[in-house]
Amino acid sequence: MDAIGNFSARLGLVLLVVTQAGVEPRAASDLHAQSAAVVLSRQFSDPDLNFIALDDHGNVVAQRWPDADKTMGVGSLVKPFVAVTYGRTHSSFPKFHCAGKTTCWLPRGHGTLGMTDAVAFSCNSYFRQLAAAGGPVLAQTVRDRFGVVLDDQGISGKAVPFSLAHSYLELANSKAERAVAPVIDGMALSARRGTGKAVGSHLRNFSVLAKTGTAPCTHGHKAPGDGFALVMAPADHPRIVLLVRVHGRPGATAADTAGRMLAAIESDGASQ
Repeated sequence: MDAIGNFSARLGLVLLVVTQAGVEPRAASDLHAQSAAVVLSRQFSDPDLNFIALDDHGNVVAQRWPDADKTMGVGSLVKPFVAVTYGRTHSSFPKFHCAGKTTCWLPRGHGTLGMTDAVAFSCNSYFRQLAAAGGPVLAQTVRDRFGVVLDDQGISGKAVPFSLAHSYLELANSKAERAVAPVIDGMALSARRGTGKAVGSHLRNFSVLAKTGTAPCTHGHKAPGDGFALVMAPADHPRIVLLVRVHGRPGATAADTAGRMLAAIESDGASQ
C-alpha cells in the first residue's frame, strides 16, 4: 500500500468524537480511537485552539469549538467560493495583475497571476478584481449557494464554521467540474508552497489541500485577529476535513497547527 493509502487507512482507524466537556471515543471498544483521543487531548489542549473535523461523508468526527454553529468572520476562507461562483457563469477564469502596496496583503505584489496561483497565495488584489468582474449578483449567489456572506470587496467574509467545512467537502467532491478544478489545484499548491505551506511541512509523504485566512477576533479576550486554516487530506480523495481557528495568531499559524494535528493522527495510527 502506498503512503496515501496508508494514511487513508490510518484515518479510518483513528476518527474520534471530541465534545465540549472532554474527549470521547466514537466507540468505547475502539482502542485506536481511544489512543488518538488521548493524543489530541494532550497535544492540542490549548484553549485558544478550536477545531472541527468531518469524515468523507460529512459526519462530525471531532469537535472543540463551542460557537461553531454561529456566523463569524472567517477571512480569506471565502475566496474559493467566490472563484467557483464566478467560474460557473463564465467560460474561463481571467488573469489579473497584483501590484501590491494598498491592493494586497503582500506589499510587493504577486504580479500577473491566474486562478490557481490566486488561491494558493490568497491574493487580495486578484479576488477584488474577480468579484468586481462578477458583478452585484456574485455576492448574492455565494450567499444563497454556500451560506457565505462576502464583504463589499469579495476578499473576506463570514460563515458558520460547520456549514463552511461542509461546503469545502462539497468542493472536493466536485473537483472534476471545470469551475472547481483550478480552485482545488490552488489549494494543493497552497499546501506545498503557498500560504498553507506549513501544513505540507508536517506531512511530506502525501499531498493535502489547504486554505488559510485571518479574521477579526471574536473572543472575549481581544486580539488583533484570529487565524483560520481549512485542510483536507489526502488531496486526491479527502478522508478528513479539518477546520482550525487559533486565537490571536495569523492564518499561517493555524495552518501549522492543522499540519501538526494531522501528523499526530498519522503517527498514532502507524504505532497501532
